[in-house]
Amino acid sequence: MHFLLAGILLFLIFDLLPRDTSDNARSIQVGTEQLLPLIMYRNPRLDPEEASELLASLNGKQRNGLVETYIREEVMYREAVALGLDKNNYNARRRLIAELEYINQGFIRESLIITDDDLQAHYEDNRVRYFVAPQGTFTHVYFASDQRGDNAAHSLAEEELLQLNESNIPFHQAASHGDHFLYHRNYVSKEQEEVASHFGRGFAGDVFALTASDTQWKGPIRSAFGYHLVLVTSIKPGYYPPLKEIRVRVEDDVTRLRVEEEIERFYREVRSTYFISIIEPENAP
Repeated sequence: MHFLLAGILLFLIFDLLPRDTSDNARSIQVGTEQLLPLIMYRNPRLDPEEASELLASLNGKQRNGLVETYIREEVMYREAVALGLDKNNYNARRRLIAELEYINQGFIRESLIITDDDLQAHYEDNRVRYFVAPQGTFTHVYFASDQRGDNAAHSLAEEELLQLNESNIPFHQAASHGDHFLYHRNYVSKEQEEVASHFGRGFAGDVFALTASDTQWKGPIRSAFGYHLVLVTSIKPGYYPPLKEIRVRVEDDVTRLRVEEEIERFYREVRSTYFISIIEPENAP
């Protein structure tokens, strides 16, 4: 019922609204110039030449569908403008700003020239951002302390440690031992921070301090949940990758920063052409 009333009200507004009924105001022209932006909006990765080729390749039915889509959008857009929906509409304002910034970014990116020296300088100034943290690979056998008490869990873990090492239980057979753990059984190439988020910082620090071995189980190690026996098969130390290894990432970062700087410069230049007056509230301190 509410939707029906809203629809009736909307049509009444359209009927009562004064509008320009001249031929030009009620005329909609649809051709390549109008359809290309629609195609590029639907396919943002296409450049104008590719969009033109796509438009030319459409069959009659596809082109007619595209034409009707454009007409529908244009009709609804004009009616929205006639209703004044573009006035004092913050969402519409933000869309226009975003479109202008998008266009500016495109022009700026096309004109940017970034040299090897630029990349090297940025890399040297921001090396800490590109540090690759240590990574560890391990599996664990868990003994819950809340189910059997802390002392009992620790004793059981010590007994199991002897059996695991005597039997040379490998990485892939750990799942058949111990209790079910809340998170994962196996951790492959995980950073210390991620391990800490699952077990606690103390546990993560202890694991990453161990020497890797394909056969030697270690523990028990305390976590926030109980005790664990761990088989650490790999600990890769952290390192600073050479520029050639992360060149694409560094180039993306430099490009983003340059674009941000140019957009800010553009804004400052355009802002300086306006006469700005700030009206303070009457009761301002």
